[in-house]
Amino acid sequence: MDWTIYLGIAVALALLWRSRQPHLELNKWYYYLRIFSRYKLASILLVAGFLKVFPLYVPEISLSHLNTGYGYFQHWKHLLLSLSAAPAYLVFLGIVEVAAAILLLFRRTAFLGVIFIIPFYGNVFLADLAYEGGDFLVSTYIVLLSLPVFVYDLGRLGRLIYHKAFTQPAAWHLEWNHSRWKKVRVVGKISFAVVFFFVVGFKSYSAFRQQQNLFYPQHKGLEGIVGKYWVKDFVLNGDTIAPSPFENGRWKDVVFERWNTLSIRVNESIVVEEPASRLWPRQDSLRNYEYTQVGDRLYYTFQFSEQDSILTLANRNKHYIAGSYRLQLSQPDSNAVLLRGTNGRGDSLQVLLVDAKKKYLLEEVKKVGRRKVGYKL
Repeated sequence: MDWTIYLGIAVALALLWRSRQPHLELNKWYYYLRIFSRYKLASILLVAGFLKVFPLYVPEISLSHLNTGYGYFQHWKHLLLSLSAAPAYLVFLGIVEVAAAILLLFRRTAFLGVIFIIPFYGNVFLADLAYEGGDFLVSTYIVLLSLPVFVYDLGRLGRLIYHKAFTQPAAWHLEWNHSRWKKVRVVGKISFAVVFFFVVGFKSYSAFRQQQNLFYPQHKGLEGIVGKYWVKDFVLNGDTIAPSPFENGRWKDVVFERWNTLSIRVNESIVVEEPASRLWPRQDSLRNYEYTQVGDRLYYTFQFSEQDSILTLANRNKHYIAGSYRLQLSQPDSNAVLLRGTNGRGDSLQVLLVDAKKKYLLEEVKKVGRRKVGYKL
């Protein structure tokens, strides 16, 4: 609806402008419009491209995701996790975007750049629709930005390829050397290159080298306690609860991530939380990628006090904000973890966890390379 309103305002202003100045130099204003489109597109593509060339756009699949049934993920999460499993493909997409951005920076090659961009982001638009993503307006905007450049040369391309006729290149362009904007043009180009090639490119590379994570919390998890654990014993208020598909309060398994997240699989039907924004928040407390658009598990952020071995769990899903635990952690042996304490309602709890010793195909393949055959888990 906003776009419809903007379009109406633009048409009204254009008609008013044309009525006041019937002899406008349309070639000059169309030239300015193409400059705006080219550099706006290039800035978007360079940011998006560098985040894919140095694969930061989607994170590695977490252990909790690897221990969640496929049907519990919503469609958009399926697409992101598929990209996570194929980082080389993600890098290829980034190279295409950066190459198209470079082509857009030069008037003579801008048309070639939009020939890449229109089908590229047209496919992104279709993927957004197919996977029920919320970013289809972004891909639509990028395609619309490319149209002033594409339409300008479309007729000449048709004469050359379809009619096979002799075709002259576009003749009109602004004589910058005789324009009062000559210095502004040079300063603008240099500033653009500094910001989007050196600053954005370097920061993306630096984040990749330092293995910074834009999706998961930065605080480290419990050293030596990472992986999937089966719930062997579950004692609630002194009563031992046996494994059963009808016991909603009993834990089934627990996953300790490399960061300070612990996820618990339960029998309950989890109310899925939708992401509040597609942006990447800096604060760990606002990073909700791991538990949005996915059910089957409850995700907790934990704080661990080494002095008294107290593990404090807090559920950040807004539907389970009251869910919390205060547990004392101990290790009876190297393969077991014992948790004793209370939940947010004051119920006493004792849980014995046993290491599942689970291996994952994606991680095992990385050790020996994808081309080797005969993997065993």
